[in-house]
This record gives sequence, C-alpha cells and structure tokens, in this order.
Amino acid sequence: MPQIYSSYHLEQLCQTLASHLQEPPADVFAKEVIITQSAGMESWLKHGLTSRNTILANFSFQNQDGFLAEIHQLLFGERPKNNHDSLKYGLYDLLADPAFAEAFPDVAAYYAGDSLRRFQLAGKIADLFDQYQLYRPEMVSGWNQGTRSAQNEAEAWQMWLWQTLHIEARAEIRDRIFRKMDEEEALIRNIFPSVSLFGITVYTNFHLEFFRKLALITRVRFYVCLPTDLQPYENDLLLAFGTKAAELAGMFDLSGFTPVENPANTSLARLQNQILTNKTTFSGSVDDTIQASACYTPAREVECLYNYLLDLLDKDRSLNPADILVMATDIDKYAPYVRAVFHNAPVSIPFQVSGASATSDDTIVAALGLILRFGDDDFTSEKVVSLLEQKRISQRFGIGDTGYIRSVVRNANIRFGLENRKEDDTVYVGWKYGLDKILLGYAMLTDEEFPISEDLALYPFKDTEASASYDLFRLKHFVETLHSVTAAQSEERSLADWKNWMFAEVIDPMVYHDDFSKDDRTELTSIYRSLAYTDRLDYGHSVPFRVFLAELDKRLFAEPRTIRLNTGRVTVSSPVPVRGIPFRVVCFLGLDNGVFPRQDRFQGYDLLGEEYRAGDRSKKEADKYLFLDTLMAARERLYLSYTGLSVRDNTPIPPSIALDILFQYLGEPDLAVRQPLHGFSPQYQPENQRLFTYLYGGETGEFLTAGDSPEPFSSVSVYSFVKFFENPVAWYFNNILGIHYEVTDDTLPETELITPDGLLKWQVKKEMAGIIKQEELEAYRTRCIREGLLPLKSLGQVTFDQYNEEIAGIREGLRGLAGDTPERAVAIDLDIDGMRISGPVGRVFDRDYLALALSKSKEKEWTRAFLQSLLLFAAGSIDRARMIQHDGNILELPVFGKSDARTRIGSLLDFFRRGMEQPLKFSLAATRPPAGKPFDTAWVMSALQTQAKGNDYGLPPDPYMEVLLNERYFDPLTETDLEDIRQVAVLLNLNELP
Repeated sequence: MPQIYSSYHLEQLCQTLASHLQEPPADVFAKEVIITQSAGMESWLKHGLTSRNTILANFSFQNQDGFLAEIHQLLFGERPKNNHDSLKYGLYDLLADPAFAEAFPDVAAYYAGDSLRRFQLAGKIADLFDQYQLYRPEMVSGWNQGTRSAQNEAEAWQMWLWQTLHIEARAEIRDRIFRKMDEEEALIRNIFPSVSLFGITVYTNFHLEFFRKLALITRVRFYVCLPTDLQPYENDLLLAFGTKAAELAGMFDLSGFTPVENPANTSLARLQNQILTNKTTFSGSVDDTIQASACYTPAREVECLYNYLLDLLDKDRSLNPADILVMATDIDKYAPYVRAVFHNAPVSIPFQVSGASATSDDTIVAALGLILRFGDDDFTSEKVVSLLEQKRISQRFGIGDTGYIRSVVRNANIRFGLENRKEDDTVYVGWKYGLDKILLGYAMLTDEEFPISEDLALYPFKDTEASASYDLFRLKHFVETLHSVTAAQSEERSLADWKNWMFAEVIDPMVYHDDFSKDDRTELTSIYRSLAYTDRLDYGHSVPFRVFLAELDKRLFAEPRTIRLNTGRVTVSSPVPVRGIPFRVVCFLGLDNGVFPRQDRFQGYDLLGEEYRAGDRSKKEADKYLFLDTLMAARERLYLSYTGLSVRDNTPIPPSIALDILFQYLGEPDLAVRQPLHGFSPQYQPENQRLFTYLYGGETGEFLTAGDSPEPFSSVSVYSFVKFFENPVAWYFNNILGIHYEVTDDTLPETELITPDGLLKWQVKKEMAGIIKQEELEAYRTRCIREGLLPLKSLGQVTFDQYNEEIAGIREGLRGLAGDTPERAVAIDLDIDGMRISGPVGRVFDRDYLALALSKSKEKEWTRAFLQSLLLFAAGSIDRARMIQHDGNILELPVFGKSDARTRIGSLLDFFRRGMEQPLKFSLAATRPPAGKPFDTAWVMSALQTQAKGNDYGLPPDPYMEVLLNERYFDPLTETDLEDIRQVAVLLNLNELP
C-alpha cells in the first residue's frame, strides 16, 4: 500500500521527504522519481532538498502523465499512441471526411473550406476526448460498445469521431499496463525502487488507481499538502474556498496528518491557525501582517506594491528580496508595469519575472512570433519598421539606428505595399520604389529625375547620411528577406518540413541569437524540443501555414517561460506555478471582480458541462483553492491588491468575491486602503502610516528666475531669433525648458495622402510661390506627387490647381517684381553686442528682398519679414525690402542703413536676453487693439486669453500661453509690462502695418 504523509506546512513535508531520501537505496544506480505538478514546485523542492541533505543526485522530476508514459515505454518499448497530438491530427483529417460532412452537415458547415477552423475544432475535441477518458470513462466505454449516454446531437457526432479514430482508450491502456505489470514486477521494482508524489493538489481516479497498483510492486509515497485534516469543514474560509481541498482529502487516509501551527502572535498567524484547527470565526483585530490596497489602475497597483516592499525591507533588515513572492492574476499584463516601476525606482529592489508567456519579453520566441504573424497585407511602413525595431531583429541585420530608418522611410514617402500599380500612382508609395529612391540617393548626388524603367522615373532621395548609409542597404535586405518569408506562407508542407523551414529560413537569418549565451542556447533548445514531436508524429500530410502557426501559438508563443525561484530576488510570477509555495511575504495583485476566480464556461458541445461531478475540473473551484493555499503559504505577511476605483468617475469598484469573503471573515469590510490616483498626490504624507510613497519627491515645477538662469546664449540662428519674436512664450518652453506641447505622432503613415495638413500645404505653396515658369511648375507638381507632398493621381492635380489659385496673387506679384532675376540666399553672420546671429535668408533678388506672406496672420508675417530684412540690411546685402501679401498687395518694409539696423537688432537682443531668463510678457496678439479699444491691461489680458483658448475663426489654442495664464503668471500685469509690449511693437515697426 502507498505511504501517505500530510500537512499544511510544506516545509514539514519537504523535511520528511529529505529524511526518506537519506535512506540507503537497494541499488545505488537506480533513480529516485519525484512527481510534482508544476515547475515552480519542482524548483522549490530541489532547493529545499539540497539545503537539507547537502546534495541531491540521481533523481528524476516528472509529472503524472509523463511517468505513466515512461512505464509504458519500459513495458512495451514505446510510448502510448493515445496522446493529444495523435488525437488532434487524426480528428483534423476526419473532419474533412465527406462521410462526416454527410452525416453531420451542421457541424461541417462551421469550418467548411477553412482549414484553420477545422484545426481549431480538432484541437478542442482532442482536449475533450482526453478529459472524457479521465472524468467520464464509462461514457467512452459505452461509445466503444456503440452506446450513447444521452440522446443529443453533440454526443452523436463526437461518438462517430471517436469510433472512427480507432484510438485505444486510456482505461484500456491502463488495464493493459496492469496486466503487464503483474508479469514484470521485478523489472519495475529494479528500475523504479521508489516513487514520491509531492505537493500535488489535483488527482484523478485514473491516476490514483495506477499509483495504488504501482504501490503493490514498489515503494510509493504521497506527500499531500492540505489546509486541515478535520472534516466536515466549519471554518467560513474552508467552506467558501475548500471544495477541491475536501475532494483531495477524501482520496487519502489522513490519519498521519502533521499539524504545524504558526507560532507568531499576529492576525495572519491567527487566521492560518483557525483554518488549521477548523475554527468557525476569526478572533482579534487585524494588524499590518494582512494588508490590502484598492487602486485606480494596474500601474498604480505596482507602484503601491513597490512602496509596500521598500517599507518592509527598510523596517526589517532580516528580510531579503528572495523571501518575497509576488503573484499576478495576469502576469503578461502586470510584468511590463513591474519592470517599468522597479527599474526606474529611486531605490533598486532586485526582481525576477517568471512564468510570463514567451512572447512577453525580448526573446527569440518573441521575435519569431512577430515575424511569423507578418503577412503580405502587412507591408505598411509602420508595421515593417516596428518589426525591424524589435531588438533581436535589428541586431541580426546589424541596424544600429532604427530611429534614422524610421525618419528615412517617412521622408521617402514609403506607405504601403511592395510594388503596387503604376496606373493609380500607388507605385510611388510602395517599398520597392521607395528603396530604389533611397539607394539611388546614396549612389547619385543629383536632384534630377532618374528613369528606372520605360514608364517609371524617380527623384533620388537626397537626405541620405553617409555615416548611416549601410543601414539603408540592410533595410533593403530585411524587406527582401521578410518578403521571402511571407511568400512561403502560401505553400503547404508537412509539420516536420515547416519546422525545418522555420529554423533555416526564419530563425537563422532573421533573429539574433548568441551561441555563447547560455540563455539563448537554452531557448533554442526549448524551441526545438517543443516541436520535436513533429518528427515522431505518425502524420505526414501537408498542412497550410495557418495550421502550423496555430500549433506554434499553443505550443510555443502562449507557453510560459521557465519558472525561476531561488534567484536571490523578488519572485514575480503567475499564481499556478508557485501555488502553495511558502515565502515570508506573499503578495497577490489583480484580484479584480470578474477576473478572479475565473468562471467555468463550457462550449455547447462539451458534454462535461451537462453535469458536475466531484473531481471534475473547475477553473472557479481551482482558483478558490489556490487562494486558500495563498493564505496558508504566507509565513509572515500577506499583501492583496486590486483595481478598486474608477478612473472615470472615482466610484468604488468591488473586489474579487474571494477578497470580499476574506474581508467579511476578518470583520474588516473596509480593510483595503484606497490609494490616490497619482503617486505624487498630496495625500501621501510622511507621518501617514497607511498612505506613503517612496517614488516621488516633493519638487514643484517653477519657472527659472534671474537668480538661477541657464547659461546665456552666445549665438542664435536666424530661424530661432525670428521665432522668438513670433511667440516668445512658446520659444521659452521649447528652447529653455525643453517642453513641447505639440502632439507629435511618430507613427508612420500607412495610407495614401488624401488631405495634406497645414504644414505640408504651407511647404508646397511656399515652394510654388517662388516658381515663375509654367513648365517648372508642372515638373514640381509631378515631383510632389512622387514624393508624397500631394495626393495621388487626379486628386493631386486638383489639389495642386487649388493651391495655385490661392497663391496666384503672390506669384503674379513676384513675377512682376523679380522678373528674370535669379533668386539667391544670403548667409547671415553677424556679431552684435556679444551675440552671434547666423543662418541663411532666401528670397533675395540682386539687392532686393521679397518676402512672401502665405498666411493671413498679418502680425506674424510682418514680424518674420521685418526681422529677416533687418538682418539683411545689417549685413549690407540689400537696398530695398518688400512683402507680397497673399492677395497680391505689396507692402514696403522700412529701409535701414547698416549701423541703424545693428542698433535696432541690439535693442531687440535686450528683450531676447530677458526672454531667456523667464517668459517675456509679450505677444503679437496683444500689440494692436482694434479701433475704439484702448491699449490697457483689460484688453491685453483679453487678447492673451483668446490666444490661449483659440477661437472659431481658425485661431488654434496656444497651450504654452494657457499654462502661464493658469499659473497666473501675468497677474498682475503692470504698467511696466504694458510699456515693454509697446516698446517691442515699436522696435518691430508693427505700427506701420496697415
């Protein structure tokens, strides 16, 4: 008979097992078999046994099905053929059988013509067949006899599939093993002298019968972890969460149960002891050994967790990070927040994320998944560049600056498609055309049109940087390699051939892996092992790529990564792999209403859903038992967290029913601390024992003052000098504080241009305004369409004609004033009062400066033209300056001698220097009151408010001005401030503007 050892104290069970392992074996070469249910328990047990026995050698960790298959291999020379893969692919073929479609047309209609749906259904039915054999063996036995247990359509077509498969049922395999075991007792006893089953919480009758039969031949020991041995349950938590625990207890003789009480005088210890002794109610108050937080978001949950852990580590110097376990209901959702918060925190707490899916980190599998999910329809600019930005992919292709690649793709007007069609002009936004343009720009230093075929020409991309040019060749190689992968997806191959293709054509050429890295070698080995079954599978038929990808999704991409315990760091994991493992501090995140415990949902054809029986699988009951294990596993402290407050309206959100039951049991329905929305909330105070934070300091954002001004500018560009006087407030935020409120979207455009934005429209119209000859204008239109400055095809022509009409007055005025005189740009380089002003100024025709005012903003256009002409006069480069307005009217700009111009610039520089120290209280919008309005404080403040908020006549809001107004920066607006506005307006000659 098997030997049974039970306790709620896992360390006690580990010590018992360690003592048993010290017994001298009959055969020193025979392996000790230890069966566990999770990788986390295996890892913890290895460490526990090694620390107790000093050494752990010649052992084999397995799961229940794996050991059963090994026994089959020993007795029959092969593993059982009734495995999930054989079932799944057998069903995949059977579902395509015309006989099935004829007998069950409604079922066949679900997947008709869709191989992926057929494969997914085959996988679900294979799972059900596996469960039926464990939980409804009498039904499967009836099917073998042609008898249905219920008269419904779902059972009819499933029985047809089962009978047609001719698969040996698990029960038949078990009976055959039993008969062979009776014949080979000596062999089994010699190979497996001792088998230990440790910490398993789920047994089926099928497996228990096998191990009880095995116990008649060799030594079998069960180490069962249970919250208590006392029945029936009277404790409220046992009644609420202990359904599965009671089922497990009913399978064993618990006469040898070892109760180990928690000796501490804390609320957590009392809670555990009352569960252990099956007491009905909780006694005493709740201290800080049990804490809970209600937060607004998962990110705030992690921030509050960090504060909690750092406070513990600070107060208890005996506590180490390795003593802490953090579980999250959805580890893939919480892991990025954990990394972001803990990596950027002011005090480092070492941590290790375990159990997240293989695609949730910078891994070979993550890169592989991104590539294999990429299809022919995904060749848009953003999707291709985003794929290339994956670290392992960019490393493999040797591309160091993906930001540069992104900017080149944007500027080269690559948007979607590989080649596209010339007939609708989409060829100009495809990858082939764009890459040809980029590489020709590197090879040919020309701005002229270049033919690449009989009916296609391009303008070489001229902004290629020599230092990064090789990255552009690598980009081309990447796109071509990616295309070869997507082209192969239309083929059909056997599973083994798809596996070999993946290694040879995807992983090797596209994903970086270091042969000298242990982690990389381990991951590659894991990938190969995950798909090694394809070489053994008795299924040589070809399958579409979609089927192979679905297989990878289940076996590779969704599989959790290796569970790592005992790393010396805080362990962050999903709950199942670490359930019941004791830690001094246990934290549980994501205990949200509707998330935990999970709900049992059955497909309409799932015959298990028709009736629940004791021992059946239940996600809800399994999660409740897991929560009970969590309560018992925390040795000193328990921390629970959930999203309990609405970001939208601040209303409370109820927690998980498991938390609610716990709070009620403790007599503390409001146990959870309501954490503020932001980590920098003023609610956090050092003296508050319940609300505290280590993540944010007490600094406030204030404007720089004269006492702490930045290093003064000794030089400024012409562009920056002009922009300052156009909007000194925005200039201060941008250039001194480094703050930019403009929304910048780095996402690359993935569709053709339909409506150009204001900046693009201004850029094209500005260039058009300077083109006088009609043939040059037509050539510029063609170029704009090819380079993405105008919409494609006829819409581009319509848009261009509209622009031409809008600037007709400017073009006519320029033609009349400039004639055939060529335009030139003057390089300004002035040193005035210790400030160097340098940069180009264009629109100079011989000795005449002609500014073009494309917008209707008179003050802004005048200021720009006036300042540029003033710099030209100071440089002695012009004799006259005029501004052509959008309607064709011509304004004369003031004429200055070199000395007067330098004096005027010097006066403006005084205000410029003041505007470097703090925002200059000046705005072009507040310089010229309308007729009948006095220039006073009330009008100026009204003008500033309008600038900040915008209006219904096309004036956009100014977020920089809005910030200053909200900060009451202009309160009070003094007479000195008004005089400064008047003086700057005079220096800019705004009084001469009509």
